[in-house]
Amino acid sequence: MRDDRLSRHEQQILDNIEEFGCHITVVTPPDEPDEDDEDEGEERFAYSVGFRTSVSQPEVIVFGFSTELSAAVINGLLDMCREGFEMEDWKVVDGLLKGHRCVLREVEPECLIPHYFNSAMWYAEHEGEEMSRAMQIVWPGVDDGLFPWDKGCSEAVRDLQTPLYRTSLNS
Repeated sequence: MRDDRLSRHEQQILDNIEEFGCHITVVTPPDEPDEDDEDEGEERFAYSVGFRTSVSQPEVIVFGFSTELSAAVINGLLDMCREGFEMEDWKVVDGLLKGHRCVLREVEPECLIPHYFNSAMWYAEHEGEEMSRAMQIVWPGVDDGLFPWDKGCSEAVRDLQTPLYRTSLNS
């Protein structure tokens, strides 16, 4: 049902959650980076909005993929959750990336910020709640299967995935 108090974008979020079970927000670096910036620190990521409503699970975020692959991974995890998959920290997920497993990591509370979860935070507030949890889908290097926390993992794999999870040795 259309709510005239909502922006077109906000209404689209609600419509997508109702129709598909979630809305996916994709954040990409600008096409033309600032000359001074040289693309440093520009992140490409996508996150879900509506997992809590649809499958009673935290929202998810994934870094470093194309729009299409991000959507496929997030929607694949949504389908798994519909079939009873329960997300938790350090849980291995098979079937999201062909030939590779992913690992879910709990996003640290201080990383639940608008920069990473703006639409999800808006949606939680719209629903009268506060966004208190999210999970990061972490993927390994294609060639070696190593995760960002593994010794010998390539810098390219590490650079593409901003760690929003605890990275200390006792995590």
